[in-house]
Amino acid sequence: MQKQSGFLTELIVVGIGGAIGGSARYLLGLVPSIGAMPVMTMLINWIGTFLLASLGAYLANRESRLQPWQTFIGTGVIGGFTTFSTMILQVNQQALTSMTNAIIYVVLTLGGGLIMLKIGQKFGRKVSEVRS
Repeated sequence: MQKQSGFLTELIVVGIGGAIGGSARYLLGLVPSIGAMPVMTMLINWIGTFLLASLGAYLANRESRLQPWQTFIGTGVIGGFTTFSTMILQVNQQALTSMTNAIIYVVLTLGGGLIMLKIGQKFGRKVSEVRS
């Protein structure tokens, strides 16, 4: 019974976090587009990557008592916030009108994501060191 109770608690925590992240993504999606490139989706994914990398690096040196926060923030909020499937659909839409724009979008999204990953990891480690 204990395992089932823990599972249900984590499921609820992820669901609440996902609702928060999904709502934030929806609200940012209401911002008008800038040109033909789906810039907001790219920014959302970059921000999510930075936050997830920061959280992972921060929690790497922390006690396991913070695990529920990783589930809530990482899987729930950030998982609900970022949007890989939307990016893929937008790549397809871009490719229908301009293969060049589609390729630029993919390169910018992935390249920017990798940059945000590294910055986020460094940030998370620094915060973890300061808080130690």
